[in-house]
Amino acid sequence: MLDKLKQAELHVHVGGCLSAQDLADIAADFYREIDWQPFIENYQCVFSQVADPIAWFDAAVLNENLNPLEQGYYVTDKDSGDFARFQARFDLLIYIARHLRQKLGHQGPMLDRIFARHRNEGLRYVEYRAMSAIADTYEKFKAFHSEYATACMQASDQQMTVRYIVSLPRDNAVLSYRWLRQLLDELPQLRTVIVGIDFCFWEEGYPPKSMTAFFDQLHADNAMNPAQALDVVYHVGESFFDKSLESAIRWCHEAAMLGAKRLGHAIALGMDPQVAIRRCDDAHVSEPVSERLDQIAYDLKHARAMHAFGINVDVDALIAERNDLARLSPQSNLRRRYDANRLAEIRLRQRFLLDCLTALGTVIETCPTSNLRIGGVPSPADHPVHRFLESDVNLLIAADDPGIFNVTLVDEVDWVAQHSQMDQTQLAKRLGDPMRFALRALE
Repeated sequence: MLDKLKQAELHVHVGGCLSAQDLADIAADFYREIDWQPFIENYQCVFSQVADPIAWFDAAVLNENLNPLEQGYYVTDKDSGDFARFQARFDLLIYIARHLRQKLGHQGPMLDRIFARHRNEGLRYVEYRAMSAIADTYEKFKAFHSEYATACMQASDQQMTVRYIVSLPRDNAVLSYRWLRQLLDELPQLRTVIVGIDFCFWEEGYPPKSMTAFFDQLHADNAMNPAQALDVVYHVGESFFDKSLESAIRWCHEAAMLGAKRLGHAIALGMDPQVAIRRCDDAHVSEPVSERLDQIAYDLKHARAMHAFGINVDVDALIAERNDLARLSPQSNLRRRYDANRLAEIRLRQRFLLDCLTALGTVIETCPTSNLRIGGVPSPADHPVHRFLESDVNLLIAADDPGIFNVTLVDEVDWVAQHSQMDQTQLAKRLGDPMRFALRALE
């Protein structure tokens, strides 16, 4: 009954598909040639322990002992809630991928292995996404994404359809987007495989409002040339310790209103606020004045709609607070403690937002293992998927980075089936066919 859910992968990062065994096999001939010192220094900074990647690979390649490499590379529950820990481990494969490109001029061995694994796992449709951290010129941008997109195009066959989503940096969205359009103009054959744009990596510090110019340009281009329209998938509400829970919820709405078709993770909309604030000391107590001002503007704008959900907006009080905050530096920090009333209101805000997303047709991409190991969800019982399933919001299950988590899409779907209160028939009916959320292939 859940077969359709297990055959369509709509949220997966290319690099994150590589397992420890993959890294050992790919790097067997050159891991000693890599300058590991920057990796070692960052790893020690994050974990307060010394990393020895050459020893890890020696054990795997020479002695067929994967344990040291797995312990250094795999993201586990011990890394929960700390994106820096995830990134420090993920950097291992980045150094290998870069050296592979330098050594061969391409990353074919890595990509071929990923495609073969997913084909063997029974996937019928995959939307891969990737971002280059070193694409600081158009030539580098084109080389990276044209290679990945071409590989995806060539990997498609009657058994598995493969599409590609270009991940753009949040801090350089407009220029990178122009480069993408230029790439598609120069290589029009890639329009059939490049189906959208993704924003991922560090979320904190990059409010959706900073993407307004990008979305304005995208919508104008899509309207002018519908045949070459691109959709947006957007990581948001995944890592949000730098702000209040109200602001984290608002960011999800803002991304959807800007035009994101699918939201990656959106943990802030489904994890109970009492659980969220207990994840670490002073969690979500502080945020910049600028965020509070944005929240006040949002509440004033949506006061009537929120009132229907039992959220009472004191307009006069908010206006007075806004006037007081206007005298402060936007970068100043505010501290606002949570009490029972505030937590109860946040639950209502979550309901309000899920209803808004349902009306907009926005899709949430939930990634169970990723949310537990990166997003800081404390336990299966606290996972936001339960709230999502109780609502009417469009929802799909994905694996995110299955290689570094040592899971498969099948594992993720089975996890939801195991921990959900729904039986398989109910779950299959609630989620339907995820292919209806696939991004449109360009013609």
